[in-house]
Amino acid sequence: MNILAEHLRYAPGGTFDSPREIVRDLSLRVGTGECLGVIGREGSGKTTLLNLLGGLIAPSSGSVIADGVNMHADTPAARDVRRKIGFTFQFPEEQFLSATVEEEFASLFRLRGIPETEWADRRRASLRAAGLDAAADGQRSPFSLSLGESRRLALALIGAIRPAAAFLDEPTSGLDAQGAASAGTIVRDLLRRGTTVLMATHDLGFAAGVTGRVIVLGDGGIAAEGTAAAVLGDAALLAAHGYSVPRRVAGRR
Repeated sequence: MNILAEHLRYAPGGTFDSPREIVRDLSLRVGTGECLGVIGREGSGKTTLLNLLGGLIAPSSGSVIADGVNMHADTPAARDVRRKIGFTFQFPEEQFLSATVEEEFASLFRLRGIPETEWADRRRASLRAAGLDAAADGQRSPFSLSLGESRRLALALIGAIRPAAAFLDEPTSGLDAQGAASAGTIVRDLLRRGTTVLMATHDLGFAAGVTGRVIVLGDGGIAAEGTAAAVLGDAALLAAHGYSVPRRVAGRR
């Protein structure tokens, strides 16, 4: 999925030119199959930007065009584009709706029109990739999972539906090193399938391993952007936004 945002502005209640204006005249293009990292201080608008680009909230002004379709239009074409997007939320339990993990998968498969003959294999493979046990965890309530398990399940669901675009909000938060490695496996598999991935994260080491390009948000817009190596290796830039160069980029062990 190719995504073009032009002159986006967003303020709760539509109040521009105030401290409440989160996004200010932001323009961005994300190419099909690209993995874009979005970083910035707390409150810089990372989650808001993902929600705008993914069609969950409408901009106060400006537009988001996905594969040539206005993402926020009330048309069959726009609804079809939005159905091709998968999300993991910053708080993954907020996206669960079903009584069991297995039913969570079934609901998504049904919504996406995935043939029932593929359900079992996709569910098992994605749970395994996320580090969960399909047999042991399938009948558990998703609301009984720990934060790390919830994060793994959210990623497994994305891996199973194979969306045209995946919007991942803090995909490694609450995960240990093994969990982060599983998250990386899922992201790289999506990219191999041609999925466009947008990821808001504070985990710069993880971003260094999976993203091709990184943008830094600040003052409601894009403060800097470039290749992952260039942005994540710029000590002065990162320090200005509360980060340090991750070990993976710095070449330390």
